[in-house]
Amino acid sequence: MRRMLVCSTLGAVLAVGLPALHAAAPTDGPGDASRGATLFSQRCAICHTVAGRGGKMGPDLTGVAGRTAASGGFAYSPALKKLAWKWTPATLDTFLKSPAKVAPGTMMPVAVANPDDRKAIIAYLAAQQR
Repeated sequence: MRRMLVCSTLGAVLAVGLPALHAAAPTDGPGDASRGATLFSQRCAICHTVAGRGGKMGPDLTGVAGRTAASGGFAYSPALKKLAWKWTPATLDTFLKSPAKVAPGTMMPVAVANPDDRKAIIAYLAAQQR
């Protein structure tokens, strides 16, 4: 009887715990550029393009990886011009996490709170070179 109780308890813990762990795991790994493409189209494409011919309300992000912030043919906000950063995976991650904190007065209204989503978007942007 005691063995059955231990097995039943362990079985209940595993039955409850494993689905919860599985549900929390992302379907695509962080930094997955194909997942980033989907996220970009859902969250970023309303303002940005990666077509190499100018943005919509925001700058075109083709080749953004390695570029200096606020460089290129776009009317950047004074806040972004003051930033004087080179866009690396780390600086893009920091900026996407909280644009308004990084560059108060920026015109970028969208933050990406989830770190895996940021990594995927950054992987996608890194693949969008000229």
